[in-house]
Amino acid sequence: MVTVTLLAGGLAACGSSGGSSASGNSKAPTTVSVMAYPGQSYRLPFLAAEKEGFFKDHGISFKFVSQPNNLTGTQGMAATKAEVGYLSTTTEVQGSQAGQTYPFFCGGIKVLQTTLIADTKSKLPSMADGASWQDVLRALKGKKIGIQTPVGSGLQILFAAALKEAGLGPNDVTYVNLGGTPTTVEAALKNGSVDVAQINPPGTQLLQTKKYGKQLIYMPDGPDVYKTYYGSGMVGNPTWLKDHPDTAKAFCDAYAEGLKWVQDSANTEEAATMLSKDTGVEADAAKLVVTDTFGDFSAELDDATMQKTFDAYVDLGIAKAEPKPKTDDLVARP
Repeated sequence: MVTVTLLAGGLAACGSSGGSSASGNSKAPTTVSVMAYPGQSYRLPFLAAEKEGFFKDHGISFKFVSQPNNLTGTQGMAATKAEVGYLSTTTEVQGSQAGQTYPFFCGGIKVLQTTLIADTKSKLPSMADGASWQDVLRALKGKKIGIQTPVGSGLQILFAAALKEAGLGPNDVTYVNLGGTPTTVEAALKNGSVDVAQINPPGTQLLQTKKYGKQLIYMPDGPDVYKTYYGSGMVGNPTWLKDHPDTAKAFCDAYAEGLKWVQDSANTEEAATMLSKDTGVEADAAKLVVTDTFGDFSAELDDATMQKTFDAYVDLGIAKAEPKPKTDDLVARP
């Protein structure tokens, strides 16, 4: 799974170059803007591709634009007019069915990198202590769960489906919308307003280096909903993808080289420094992000996995049955 609905916007950023470019092209680099949230670890392969010259080698000049907090991912693509975005699969599918289609054209994160964490003194079972994922989730019956998005959102529906795999019903837990910041999660767990909370990188690693919290389960190690459905990836502005396919392919190729560089253990220290500078995350936490999370990344897109994910979203009620979400419409091949 390597697509995370990104941002795609318009032709404004690349219009000055007059066309597509590829490695070895003598023309001025084509500027490509990427919509992304500040402070997110998924930005690292882009930064590596820039610093190591991979974008330059492919005739690309790269820049980030911030994703608006008050808009959905596809709405943010339209507002920022970015060529590329990084979106979750749920966001991409729902945006498309609402009339804003920004196809995946390059990979990202194959799974949803969600961890369930409890207070450090919690007696709840943990997979790290030998419990099965089913036992971990069944122990949540009657508990208050801090979730990152509102009840009824795609991510909450996926989590409820995971609980169902373990035998829990919709009324067996109480949901509390916390958002995803580590400070909020820590405070809510410490004061008992929730028993368990969802957290994602780099927040997971920040709390780990603080030696706070008991990690119960990394969700992709458990239920199929998290293990087999695609997480998030790069989307492109459809007009840009159509008019500049060579640039889109060159961009993805350069990203793949940046990702490979991050995944190379010889570059861990330098990559961690780069991530720490971009996100403000302390160096020791940044190093854990680099070593523990980028194995879930890939620049490849697998049509079978994507279609399986889209079909599951229809079955779960995340996406509408009509128009049927299909890879022909939601995945582009520059």
